[in-house]
Amino acid sequence: VAAPAPTPAPPMLSADSYGPVRFGAKLGDVEKELGTKGEELGAKDPACHSVRFPSLPGVRFMVENGVVTRADAEPGVANALGLAVGDTLADATRRHPALEVGPHKYEPAGHYLTMKKPDGGAAIVMEEDGKSITKIRAGLVPSVSYVEGCV
Repeated sequence: VAAPAPTPAPPMLSADSYGPVRFGAKLGDVEKELGTKGEELGAKDPACHSVRFPSLPGVRFMVENGVVTRADAEPGVANALGLAVGDTLADATRRHPALEVGPHKYEPAGHYLTMKKPDGGAAIVMEEDGKSITKIRAGLVPSVSYVEGCV
């Protein structure tokens, strides 16, 4: 009797990718690899729009000029920093002293917490409202820093 196949690890959000989706890849190549078309979210503007994939729930991907540049994660999606929605600024900076902490554009007591790759080309960005982390995203610079998503 053959042993059951191991359950694959859930995808992890990193500055470079989410699961098999690498930031900087062409959307068409990602769709071929996943074996499915991305589900368009809102109006499809060739310059910038968002898609979801059924096999990767909990994440919205930003596509700019046909290239996947960013992923916005819902609460509960694992990330390379091991931080989660609900963690505090103190938790985050204690675990990752190298986090860049800057003021939030809309939340007077809030912050952006950014962990860039050494080359500065990609990052994980978290939003904090003065109490706890509320959003987590990752991707290529500058796309990952867009506050409103597609601009």
